[in-house]
Amino acid sequence: MLSTALHQFTRGPQSILPEQRKGQKANNSARPAMEPQADDSPDSCSADCGGAGGPPLGAGAGEPRSEGRLALLLRLRAQIKQQLLEYKSMIDANEEQTPDQIIQEKQMEAKVKDLENEIEEVKIAFDMKSLALSRMQLSAALKNDLEKINTESSVLMNTMKEILKLNKSVMKLQQESWELEEKLLDIRKKRLQLKHASENKLLEIQTEKKKRKEELNSMGNSDKIKTMQQILQTEMEIATVIQHVFQNIILGSKVNWAADPALKETVLQLEKDLTTI
Repeated sequence: MLSTALHQFTRGPQSILPEQRKGQKANNSARPAMEPQADDSPDSCSADCGGAGGPPLGAGAGEPRSEGRLALLLRLRAQIKQQLLEYKSMIDANEEQTPDQIIQEKQMEAKVKDLENEIEEVKIAFDMKSLALSRMQLSAALKNDLEKINTESSVLMNTMKEILKLNKSVMKLQQESWELEEKLLDIRKKRLQLKHASENKLLEIQTEKKKRKEELNSMGNSDKIKTMQQILQTEMEIATVIQHVFQNIILGSKVNWAADPALKETVLQLEKDLTTI
């Protein structure tokens, strides 16, 4: 039994782990089963008997050997437990991440993002510089070409200048036409507003006329108005009689009323019909 345990211990944790999984019960049962196994094993028999056919030793000599084997097994058990705890802690440490590692990963991600942003900015700046450089090269090439043009191409230059002048005049006329269109729109808006205002005013006038007509009709139907109309008619008849009397007096006196302007005007006024006033 001791040689088997030593052999398993020398093989490492892979051979010891299956025995450890048996539990506390198997370890506690090792003590009563130790003495019969020591007597039955060939190694113990050869060690106690001193060889084949040797005389057996006494019980007092076997007890110290059993206690030594038990102590060795207990030490092996403690060592195996310690190794298992170490292996377990190592496995947990490999599987789990510490807060420091998490913080480091976050910092690395932030740095990666910052670097990506810097790369994008550098790319944009490079593109802008390349565009500016190409424009400068183009302008320089155009300048060189213009310097190389001889005097024979002055007609082309004059034509280009005329085209530019015409373009400016066209743009100016377009601007003036836009301004005139805006003024025309303003005038149309004002005209429409005046039209609406006149329509509203006409509607108010018609409403007022209708209201007055209704008031007059309501007043004409009243008894007081009828009485006043009768009195007015009577007074007009009396005035007409008085006119006729004055006319007859003037005509009966045989006065030349046509020669006197004042008398003529009086006679003409007496000839008016009061009902038409």
